[in-house]
Amino acid sequence: MGILDPFYNAVAWLIVHIHSGMTPIFGARSGAAWALSIVLLTVAMRILLFPLFVKQIKSQRAMSALAPQMKELQAKYKNDKERLNQEMMALWRAHGANPFGGCLPVLVQIPVFFALFRVLNSLHPNKAGEYTSHFAGILTKHLTEQASLAKVFGVPIGASFSSSTHTLKLLHASATSVKLLSAILIVVMAASTFITQRQLMARTAATGGAQMPQQQKTLMYILPLVFALFGFKFPLGVLLYWLTTNFWSMGQQAIVIRRMDAAPAAATAGPAATASGPRPGAKPSQPQPRAALAPDGDGASAEERPPANGAGDGPNGAKPGPRPPANRGGNRPNNRNRSKRKGGRR
Repeated sequence: MGILDPFYNAVAWLIVHIHSGMTPIFGARSGAAWALSIVLLTVAMRILLFPLFVKQIKSQRAMSALAPQMKELQAKYKNDKERLNQEMMALWRAHGANPFGGCLPVLVQIPVFFALFRVLNSLHPNKAGEYTSHFAGILTKHLTEQASLAKVFGVPIGASFSSSTHTLKLLHASATSVKLLSAILIVVMAASTFITQRQLMARTAATGGAQMPQQQKTLMYILPLVFALFGFKFPLGVLLYWLTTNFWSMGQQAIVIRRMDAAPAAATAGPAATASGPRPGAKPSQPQPRAALAPDGDGASAEERPPANGAGDGPNGAKPGPRPPANRGGNRPNNRNRSKRKGGRR
């Protein structure tokens, strides 16, 4: 029993049961049933590995942010390797970074992706033109033949760009249609691989991270070419798998990076937005109305009263005279005095 056999058996079991769920809708031999089974299987694996992907991105960004400080330490302790290692470990520990944090998720994902490739690459007849059972009988001979003959856009899932004439005859496939569809999918697969790598590189540069080494830049251009060359050997089922995982990676990567960028931006904008406002828990200061400031007897505020020594406020530039005292009880005489005056005149 091989080390990866449990992964192979698990992936084979998943695709068989996903296809069983698609059968009532599309039919057992339908190309749509098998194509959707491949797509849904790939998406399921990507969802299971999503936490590892997030951890990988966080670790890469943390190491990228510490790159300037790491260079300073390397220049400072270039003649003392032991002290350099100690300072590096202290720097990583202080910022919660781990240089191996970005590698571990990748190492965990490799067996899963290799198992996906291995299972889907078995969906075609062997060199003798025979269909065999795979993975402890989970993917039976009948299911292997059924999946290989299922057609997507008129091309069998088990056919590849480099399939021999004998194999194409067994699959009841047209060489022209197989080569045309395979070439289109290979080009799209290579382009999506390049865009996914370019996306990470652009985001690292935009966040002020360390510049990508020249070896990684070269690898970014070489990997799509390598996949394109191998794509000529891949059956249609494997090409569907690569396209699905590439498009899923592009969308997943964009969403995760955007949210990680939004979190520091919100934290930075928070204090700045409230800097000019009152402190938390304090009442906002409200300006007092002018009428409420030191009212005079006649209701005029101190600001509305003329200055004591000011000139030009009265007619012809004369100073205003003294104000009459406020008569809060009224200036009119009472009725009793009026009657006495009227009586005396009479």
